[in-house]
Amino acid sequence: MTYIASFDIGTTHVKGILVNRDGELFHEQNVSLTCRQEPPFIEQEPEQWFKAVGTIVNEWFRDGIGAGLISLVSFSGQMQDCIPVDEQGRAVRPAILYSDSRAGAEARMIRDEIGEEEIFRSAANRMDGTLTFPKLLWLKTHEADSCARTSRYLISSKDYVIARLTGAFVTDPTSAATTGCMDIRRREWREDWLVRMGLPAGKLPDILPSGETAGRVHAEGSRLTGLAEGTPVLCGIGDAGAATLGAGVYEPGEVYAYIGTTGWIAGVSGGVADPASGLFNLAYAEPGRYINVAPLTNAGNAHHWAAEVFAPEAAGTDGRGMYEAVERLVEASDRGRNKILFLPYLNGERCPVQDEEASGCFIGLRPSTTKADMAAAVLEGVAFAMKQVMELRGAPEGAASLTLIGGGARSRQWCRVLADVFGTEVSVPSESQFLPCLGAAALGFPGLGWASSYDRLCELFKIRRKCETFSPDAEKKAHYESKYARYLELYPALAPVFRQAATEA
Repeated sequence: MTYIASFDIGTTHVKGILVNRDGELFHEQNVSLTCRQEPPFIEQEPEQWFKAVGTIVNEWFRDGIGAGLISLVSFSGQMQDCIPVDEQGRAVRPAILYSDSRAGAEARMIRDEIGEEEIFRSAANRMDGTLTFPKLLWLKTHEADSCARTSRYLISSKDYVIARLTGAFVTDPTSAATTGCMDIRRREWREDWLVRMGLPAGKLPDILPSGETAGRVHAEGSRLTGLAEGTPVLCGIGDAGAATLGAGVYEPGEVYAYIGTTGWIAGVSGGVADPASGLFNLAYAEPGRYINVAPLTNAGNAHHWAAEVFAPEAAGTDGRGMYEAVERLVEASDRGRNKILFLPYLNGERCPVQDEEASGCFIGLRPSTTKADMAAAVLEGVAFAMKQVMELRGAPEGAASLTLIGGGARSRQWCRVLADVFGTEVSVPSESQFLPCLGAAALGFPGLGWASSYDRLCELFKIRRKCETFSPDAEKKAHYESKYARYLELYPALAPVFRQAATEA
């Protein structure tokens, strides 16, 4: 039996799996990552991504998987980063991550110079300080020395690992759509925009189709990871594209939800959505298909914050104890009567509101409030935000259930909250946290002769996967309908407070 080795390089973990021609997953591995957060600065050392891949490969070898059994390598990764590298593909400085919003002033400069109408028409997304294009301009202004030592700017965490494995500087159309400077229909860089902003042309990675071979593992990449020299490495796909493929969503009209560190509600269409609505448009695996995303800056990171604040004593050696303690707290809360509201904008927000200055808030605290009530309110707050963005993008008519994937889906209490808030069944595929890995692996199936097309492959994934279903509680559903109406009033009422706080900072 031979395998595709697939890696999903996120913010908090690198996940790796081996996938056979039947779409079965084997030898799942998970390596934790560290991240430096001093909002609006959020950075990560890229070399740890590469080392994590080597760690996972060597775990496979210890389990008896020889390098010769790996037919090819594919990747999914966090997008919208700014990763300056030298000629050898090594990081010049820490990566500026997607959730880093330091470049707000530079985004305004780009809007003023190029014009919002042209940006919407070509890039099909809002220009804000989290995109790669403004971050490039920020580096030019604030770190001229780093820019002078930079040979290329990479976009996704997977792009960095591919460069270290093969020497190729590439990205995929899904990741490139998060920069703010790719023509989304032509899938080409708008280098004329870079020149207009005084940035050098030719330093962005080459845009390749996701399923195309970016290169082969070179001698140094083999020595450092254990992968066989000459093993083909695909260009791969940004995490939202990989998650969409892994969820089996390929046809227009299909929708699913994802909870990772950040989150989104996403669906596939044959055209771009109006970016003025707050929706984000991504190029999908094949030309003519787009992923319309309602992105949430705050999702699993709010869960992590609650775990650190409400249950630090339960962390244990791997940190999982904190999350288990939060599960117990939420279960102990009387959710059908809990009136505490939580606005989950811990890192600002980009959808359904666009406000980098917004912050997280509890509303309704009383002397009788418990940690259990507050922990439950955090999960409810993210669920309300997801409901709001679902309404923004429009739920498919007659949808009887919502497919939920990502690490957040491991929280059974959160799944119950979501079912009650949405008032519909929530379907969680088994091993949902590894579905982005499965989606990245799917890119290699046609080339190996394992599948004829992505659409047929997605149907196969949906037929074969096992799911756990959470049904809404009628009493809690009614409670949440009333609570959601109050939740919608929070941001409009607090926005002036956020603006005032920003001016005084």
